[in-house]
Order: sequence, then C-alpha cells, then structure tokens
Amino acid sequence: MEIKYDLRVIRTYKSLTEAFVQLMSEKHFENITVNELCKKAMIRRTTFYKHFADKYEFFRFFVHQLQTDCDAITPASADYKAPYSFYISIAHHILNFLKEHEQFVNMVLGSNLLPTLLDILSEQVISDITDKIKIGIKKGIDVPASPEIVASFFTGAIMHTIRWWLMQKKKISEEKLIQEVQKILYSIDIT
Repeated sequence: MEIKYDLRVIRTYKSLTEAFVQLMSEKHFENITVNELCKKAMIRRTTFYKHFADKYEFFRFFVHQLQTDCDAITPASADYKAPYSFYISIAHHILNFLKEHEQFVNMVLGSNLLPTLLDILSEQVISDITDKIKIGIKKGIDVPASPEIVASFFTGAIMHTIRWWLMQKKKISEEKLIQEVQKILYSIDIT
C-alpha cells in the first residue's frame, strides 16, 4: 500500500524548516517568536499551531528531520558481537552527524538548546543500541545487564563527553577525543 503525503503539509514543513535555519543564523532560538517564524515561512499561525504546540515542539521535529535525513544516529552496520568496536563506531557516527550539521550545532551552542538537542539525539541512540543489543542476545552474545540499562549507560557517557567537548570549543581534536574514549572502553574491558 502506497502512503500518500499531503503536498500542503510537505510544503509547510519545508517552509518552516528553511525559515527556522535562516532565523537561527540571525539570532538565538530564545529570541525567535512563532509569529516571526510564521511570517518568514509565509504560513499562518493557525497552520503552525495545527502541527506544533510551540516552538520547542517544532525544534524537536526539526532535529528528528535532521536524523531522518542522515539515516540514523547509529550506523546500520554496527554489530554488538564486538562491543568495543560497536561503541567506538557509534561514537564516530554521532560525531559525524554533528559534523554534517556543524553550522546548526554552532547556532545551537549560542542558545540554551544544546541539552535539548543532545537529549533528542540520546533518545534515538538509546533506542538504536537497545535494538542492536537485543539482536546480539538472540545470537547468543552475553550482555552484562539489561539492554536498556547498557544502552542508557553508554549513551549518557558518550553524550555527556561530547557535550563537554563542544562546550570546550573542541580544544582537543576529534581524533584525540575518540582515542580517549577508546582508552576508557579498553580499561573497563568490554571486549
């Protein structure tokens, strides 16, 4: 069965996302109003509120669109049978996602939205890791705790590390950051 998309909705979302990116390049998210966003997107406020409760819900939608455009936050090829490589590939993939959207990430760094952005990404990473671990369990791989707890633990660690790195304005290179994460993973013997 073919899914039909309403072209008006597609056009509305496209106009809103383009207007949002332009406004974010001009000012902080906190200073952007729904009226301003609607005016720039050339849509009515009632149309905006038909789809989104407020600008924060729109921001979540926007980030989810970025994720969709990049396939996923975690690599499809990641396999839990080698946990060390699995977690390093996820860290690389998250950093690549942030690099692909560096302009947007820099705009977010100038606002109070970084924790929100990382929370949205974390939700997806936790879900993806949990799914991969469950597949690994079905293949007979031993896991030290429930998939959800393992996924939450790793995601929290890597996302807070990336947040620190971004807030430190990337004082160390991406390669050095990955090397440090590798040392930590190796020291806790997850291989």
